[in-house]
Amino acid sequence: MSKPRPRSFSARDNNNDKELKIGSLPLHLQEYAIIEDLLFVMMGIDGKYIEANNLSEDLTEDEKLDGITYLVDGSLDSSLKDLTERILPLATYYTSINAFITIHSKFEYGFVNHALCAAMRELLKEYLILITQLEHQFCSSSSFTLQKFWFYVHPTLHTMSNIYSLIMDIRNLARDVMEEDIDMLIIDGFHRNNNIPQQIKGGGLLSILIDRMTNLSGDLATKKLYMYLLSKSSQPYVTMLNSWIHNGEIQDPYGEFMIQERKGVKKEHLEEDFNDAYWEMRYTINKDVVPPFLIPFKSKILLAGKYLNVIRECGIAIQGPQQQLMDDIVGKDSVDKTDFNFSNDILAAMDDGKFVDSIENAYKCANRTLLDLLLKDQQLIARLRSIKHYFFLDQSDFFTHFLDLASVELKKPSSQVSLTKLQSLLDLVLRNPSSVAHTDPFKEDVKVEMSNVRLVDQLLRIINVETGPVTRTNSMSEIFGARKDIGRMGNESEYEGSEDGSVIGGERLGFAGGVVWNVGGNKQLLMGIDALTLDYTVTFPLSLVISRKALTKYQLLFRHLLHLKYVEQLLCNTWTEHSKSFYWRRGSGHPTIEAWKSRVFALRQNMLVFIQQFAYYITNEVLEPQWRNLEAKLAKVSTVDQVLQYHSDFLDTCLKECMLTNAKLLRTYSKLASACVLFSNTTEKFMKSLTILESQVESVTDPLQTDTQDRTLQQFEKFEEYFLYHIKLLIECLNFYSATETVQFLCLVVRLDYNLYFTKK
Repeated sequence: MSKPRPRSFSARDNNNDKELKIGSLPLHLQEYAIIEDLLFVMMGIDGKYIEANNLSEDLTEDEKLDGITYLVDGSLDSSLKDLTERILPLATYYTSINAFITIHSKFEYGFVNHALCAAMRELLKEYLILITQLEHQFCSSSSFTLQKFWFYVHPTLHTMSNIYSLIMDIRNLARDVMEEDIDMLIIDGFHRNNNIPQQIKGGGLLSILIDRMTNLSGDLATKKLYMYLLSKSSQPYVTMLNSWIHNGEIQDPYGEFMIQERKGVKKEHLEEDFNDAYWEMRYTINKDVVPPFLIPFKSKILLAGKYLNVIRECGIAIQGPQQQLMDDIVGKDSVDKTDFNFSNDILAAMDDGKFVDSIENAYKCANRTLLDLLLKDQQLIARLRSIKHYFFLDQSDFFTHFLDLASVELKKPSSQVSLTKLQSLLDLVLRNPSSVAHTDPFKEDVKVEMSNVRLVDQLLRIINVETGPVTRTNSMSEIFGARKDIGRMGNESEYEGSEDGSVIGGERLGFAGGVVWNVGGNKQLLMGIDALTLDYTVTFPLSLVISRKALTKYQLLFRHLLHLKYVEQLLCNTWTEHSKSFYWRRGSGHPTIEAWKSRVFALRQNMLVFIQQFAYYITNEVLEPQWRNLEAKLAKVSTVDQVLQYHSDFLDTCLKECMLTNAKLLRTYSKLASACVLFSNTTEKFMKSLTILESQVESVTDPLQTDTQDRTLQQFEKFEEYFLYHIKLLIECLNFYSATETVQFLCLVVRLDYNLYFTKK
């Protein structure tokens, strides 16, 4: 048994030898003295012969992370000095790690940093135990030498070096981020309590640990160290993850989780704001701080919590995860972890990858619960059928009755129309037992509204916002390669109107129809029939699918259909007037007058066929087939996001194939529809001209006969040429866009230009 080491050599116990150089001592006393100093210095306490080099009270937190370096008395024996300098980095590592723990244990650094500091603190406890054991050996064994000291601490030096390297990586990353614009990391509207960069806390910190573990996996000791740190540090993050995917709650007071909440976005905006993006913007993923092991699941993680939040917003209590219930809902099939690019080390550090099954089960459970809520409890498909019934004028006997009752009111300017009266008339019609809508359980949700802008003006504004300003050209036929033999069109600029009207012979046609005003006159009034639209009351969570944006698209399609029906009714009334009028029915015996009447009848019929074929195309070749496709997809839907996507695609396709998203097609169609309206409104004027011509048919020498006939023929020819030019232009446009946008336009081309009637004309 070795004798206890004598203590009389210690300079710490002899104040008179304070200035004694260690080199003046015998070699064995130098070794004893330097070992004693090392035991103190390894705990951050200055020794007599080893002193701190950069210790100062003015050090910043960033400078403290560098650790304290130490200098050895230069008189120490060279062999002992070499061994001492090999051991001294332990003191630097210890002070650096201790400073890191002190700094990153502050509240603002978040739970993951706290967990990492706790893991490092456990390692430092092991380190201090090692120092205690070394001190015991030093005091109890006379054979304990500096060489043995180095032998015992060498493995610990490797561990402390790796931890120190990790701290330097975190410090350097934080420094780089701070040198950039820290304000760019603080996104407006998100929950932030401090300006600590997200890259050095939460998911960003876990990413650093995983990167280092992966890059240094060749060293088994280093890999084991980082697996330990990752396992401990990830526990708070996994707790936040489970809270989100199982309860829909973000327990993230320090802004370190991958899911961010924008609290200013509320579900009430779905019913008010056209461009509100509640579903997309309320909860989002911060892609910069997603831990690598969660990247394959980030979408499912986001959706699982979003689904649960919708369920909670509906007032339904969310229970904690119950495995038996989850097995009943989603099945017992586990996820094959080999499908993901994970290393076994990451899975081992993360409870053997149990989080993978947890995420999958939580996502399936939340998705199925919300899907059942929408499709079964909220009757989504039945709601959509109801909306189709009203906005697409499906089985619209009730609406015809409503227009008849409200005809007097709708002939007024929109500002003078009584919404209360229109709503009462609509309610009366919908409650009529003879109406198809009488059995609709959702008829109470239909409301009458008056728009403050014309349909085409509204559409052009939307198109301009989405695609930028639309430039006009002097000749649209030059763009689409329109043929030069488009009839007797005269000067092409004669038919080009402004953004809100078209010109025929010095008169301007309103897009919405029904109003004629002169160039330079007052702005045309918006009549009730032009402003009439419907609205539909939708509550949460159905407003996720049938949002204000979706309802606006339904309204655009409804107003488009209503205008077609209105123009068709005007042309039918014109046909009725021609059939009842004595002067239109009887033959005059004058070849010029009879030829002119035949051309009027032909133009009226061409206009009516155009409107009817266009309406048939929209209802039977666009809306109805697209609705059938939507209904078939919703019957097989498996996720809530599919419901949102299918419904959005349905509306966008309907708008596109109804020519409501293309400015050039929209303008051309509007000019044709306006020409039809103006033609119907000028029937009485043609009647007066026809009466004058009939009365003067025998007075060939009367000069009034020639002047009246010329004026009437010239005005009619303007109508005829204008309509012929624009319908051929529309056909050319449809042919062009059928190759660039949708082939569905060819169906309309076939209907409008049957047997190449207009092409050959």
